[in-house]
Amino acid sequence: MSFQTRPIRKRPPVHVLRKLKHVLLWLREKVPSHANRHYAWGAVLAVIGVVIVFKVMTGIYGWMKTADISDLFFSAGSDLKQDPNGLINIALLGDGGALRDGADLVDTIMVASLNPEDKSITLFSVPRDFYVDSTYKTRINALYRDHKTALGSDKAYELFPEVLGKITGLQIPYYLRVDFTAFVEVVDSLGGIDVEVPKAIDDPFYPNASDDGYEPFSLAAGLQHMEGETALKFARSRKTTSDYDRAIRQHLVLGALREKALSLDALNSPKTLKSLYGSLTNHLNTNLSLREMLSLAHFAKTFDHKRLISKVIHDDPGQEGGFLYTPERELYGGQFVLVPDGDNFDLIHRYADLIFHERQAFYDPLKIEILNGTKTSGIAGKIAFELNRFGLKVVAVDNLVDAAGKRSYSDKTILRYYGWTSDKNGTVTASNPSFLAALKTFLNVEPVAGDPSLKKEADITLILGSDYQALVN
Repeated sequence: MSFQTRPIRKRPPVHVLRKLKHVLLWLREKVPSHANRHYAWGAVLAVIGVVIVFKVMTGIYGWMKTADISDLFFSAGSDLKQDPNGLINIALLGDGGALRDGADLVDTIMVASLNPEDKSITLFSVPRDFYVDSTYKTRINALYRDHKTALGSDKAYELFPEVLGKITGLQIPYYLRVDFTAFVEVVDSLGGIDVEVPKAIDDPFYPNASDDGYEPFSLAAGLQHMEGETALKFARSRKTTSDYDRAIRQHLVLGALREKALSLDALNSPKTLKSLYGSLTNHLNTNLSLREMLSLAHFAKTFDHKRLISKVIHDDPGQEGGFLYTPERELYGGQFVLVPDGDNFDLIHRYADLIFHERQAFYDPLKIEILNGTKTSGIAGKIAFELNRFGLKVVAVDNLVDAAGKRSYSDKTILRYYGWTSDKNGTVTASNPSFLAALKTFLNVEPVAGDPSLKKEADITLILGSDYQALVN
C-alpha cells in the first residue's frame, strides 16, 4: 500500500507592523475628516502605550515577587580598595558627639579587616590610652581633638587610618566615624538587640547625660535584651572593668547589631532603611563614597558570621593580646598611657600578621600540649606562655615520659598532629593546615602526622628536644 504525502503548510508569521499598517489604513477610510483622524491616531497610540506599559509592569511585578530588592539596591555599589593581600581595611571610630561628655575624644578605636575571598572579618581593638609616640606625641583618642582646628574635621579623622596602619602593619585607606547618638538611634530602630553578657557589670561611676555627675549602671550576666541607651552603657562602661573587657563588649554589640538587622531583613525594608538613614545622616563622618558604602553594606549582609574574629591588645601579658605596658606617668607629663612592649611594634606586628593573614587558624583552633624532653626545666611553660599570648591555645604542659611513666629525653624536637587523612597513594593531608602554618611561624620545626590512637586531650603535641630553638622571644 502506498501513501501520498503532502507538506503541512505552516501558518505564516504575523508581522506586527504590517498588521498595524492595515489597521491604520482601515481607520483612515472610516474616519475621513482631519480632526477625527487626529483623535483616531491618538486612540491607537494610547492603546499601544497601555499594552506596552501593562507588559512592562507585569514583568516588574513578577520580578518583585521573587527578587531580593536589596540585590538591586546593592548593584549600585563600587569596588572597595584592597591591600596587596586582598583585604579591605577600615578604621572604625566612635565618639560622644557634641552633646555627650568628651565630645572630641574618640572612645572606640578598632580596625575592621574584611576578606572578600572567604567572607570573614577580623576586628582589632586598640585601647584609647595607647600613646602615639612618633609624630603626634599624644594618646590615640586625642588625635582628632588636638588636630581638628588646624586640619579640619575630615582631615583630622584621616589621621586614624595612618596611625592604625603603623600599629598593625596594614594599609588602611578608609575611616568611618559614628557618634553615640547615632548608635542609640540605630539600636532603637532595630527594636533593640540581644547580647550574651559574659560577666555582670556594676559601675557606680558611669557619667550622666549632663556630664556633671554619675548615673550608676548595672547589668546581670547572661542573655540580655538591650535598647539603645543600655547597649551604649554596656559598650562604654570602663571604670570598674578594663579597656580589654570593654573592647570585647564592643565586639559583642557589633555582632548583635548585625544579627538583629539580618533577622529583621532590614536591608529589604524601606521603612527600616529610612529610619537607619535618618539616624546616621547627621552623625557620621567617612571618606567612603556612597557607592563604596553600599558595597560595604552588601559585604556585611553576606559574610559568614562563624568567621568573625575579635581581638584586643592590652597590658595583661598573661592573656592573649597582652603586648602593652604602663610606663611611669612622669615620663609622659603625668598622663596614664599604654605603650608597646620593647617600645616598638614588633610583637604587635607579629600578632597582627597572625590574626589578619592566618585567620583561618582561628575558625577552628586546635588544642596544644607541650612536653619537655630537654634537661632545661621550665622551658615548656615559657613556650606555652608565649603561644597563649598570641592566641594559640596550650591546654597541657608536662615533662616527656616513656611507656613506663619515667622521665624521658629527646634529641629531636617533634611537632605531631593527629587530625589527618591519606589517599590511596599514602599522601597525608592535615585536617587543619592553616593552624599548622600559623604554629610554624613561631616554632622552628616541621609538623608530622601522628598516630590518631595516641591522641588524648590535645590535637597537637609539641615535644621539645635538645635541638629546640624557638622563634618566639
